[in-house]
Amino acid sequence: MSKIRPEDRYQQQLFSSLDEQVNSESIVRVIDVIIDKIYEGKNIEQIKANEVGRPEYPRSSLLKLYVYGYMNRIKSSRKLERECRVNLEVLWLMGKMQPDHWTISNFRKENQSEIKQAVKQLVKFLKESGYVEGKTVVIDGTKLKANASEYGNMHRYEIEERIEEAEEKIIHYLETLGKEDEQTEQIEKLRKEKEELEKQLEKLKLENKKVYIKTDPDANIMNRQPAYNVQVSFDKKNKLIVATDVTDQANDFKQLVNMYDASKEMLEGKPEKVIADKGYYCPEDIQKLEEKEKVETYISEMPERTKGDFTYDREKDEYTCTQGKKLKFDGQRKDSRGRYRRFYKTKECKGCPIKSQCTTSKDGRLKIRYINQDFRDNYRKKMQRENSKQKLKLRRTVAEHPFATMKLWLGKNPLLLRGKENVHAEIRLLSLSYNLLRVFNLDSFEHLMQKANNFNWSLA
Repeated sequence: MSKIRPEDRYQQQLFSSLDEQVNSESIVRVIDVIIDKIYEGKNIEQIKANEVGRPEYPRSSLLKLYVYGYMNRIKSSRKLERECRVNLEVLWLMGKMQPDHWTISNFRKENQSEIKQAVKQLVKFLKESGYVEGKTVVIDGTKLKANASEYGNMHRYEIEERIEEAEEKIIHYLETLGKEDEQTEQIEKLRKEKEELEKQLEKLKLENKKVYIKTDPDANIMNRQPAYNVQVSFDKKNKLIVATDVTDQANDFKQLVNMYDASKEMLEGKPEKVIADKGYYCPEDIQKLEEKEKVETYISEMPERTKGDFTYDREKDEYTCTQGKKLKFDGQRKDSRGRYRRFYKTKECKGCPIKSQCTTSKDGRLKIRYINQDFRDNYRKKMQRENSKQKLKLRRTVAEHPFATMKLWLGKNPLLLRGKENVHAEIRLLSLSYNLLRVFNLDSFEHLMQKANNFNWSLA
């Protein structure tokens, strides 16, 4: 049986340019053109006339390197450094420049606003070129493991206990006789420890967290591990990413308006429809979008937990139960989420034949009505319509594909940087890479390059 044999590696080769060795329709050519256009359009990279010291690598080239890296599941700066020496496409993309891993890593950490601007310009190009429609956005979130140790973290009560212990030891040293120098040294050490613990406790209280994560204090415990909640909005037409955000909040509650505002900023215009799952269900936020922003909002409603059937009389401002008993207004209070609620009570439940089905309280039935109850009731009816249910099904088809792709690229340990702003820079790089590869697969090479070259990037 014949076998394919390798060529003789000592055989002399004809000379050819580096450009001839890269496929004429390679993705690196798209990356090269679009990133250069982005930098030229806004003059992001300004070179001083009288620079002192060693010249720096072009930041546009470092951004190209990261975009190529994320597309090919290479996110480590050390691995990217190696690619600059051995990968033919990277050699072409970087013009044979070989920055070290420190230079590559520092670009991602120190140019967050620059990366954000590049992402925004690309979204503008995608919208103007017809790849992004900008009419319907789908909002979703996912938890990504932080680059933080799961050990050595402290719960809030542990910090409080250690503060108390430090205080007791300080008092003990002040009251105990001994060598003055040693006492002073121990007291100073304990005071510094106490101050640091108090700062950690204050940070937890301010951010409403329960655990202080030593190696990345900005992260939070999610799914039993240090993590970040990554928020993304997608355009319905081609599942392209419109906007991103990173939060330490363990759930998606109160993120709806934030992501809508981010999408509006990136699209430079209001979307007509917003779709999200029930994790974003906050009637006050939905009401703001629907009534103030005039945006159709489709959020899976949370089931209303209530017992009994009650009729509300708007003129008398009272409820009537099925047994004809009246529930009178009994005051208004704010709940833990800052929402005003009106309370209605009756003491006529004693002897009622269906009391056990309605309430177990010895004080009688309590009925709660929100300030925006009318909007809540109307919205619930809206979401029960078939058209609304179809919109919610659409959410899964739009969001799941991009999230699956991004998680595949990021691998088992998704995040490399620490701190919320640095993590957001990572996510922006990821979204930039995803959008470029996605549009490369959607259109022909020639058509995409033509649009990129004809687009007025200075106006983006």
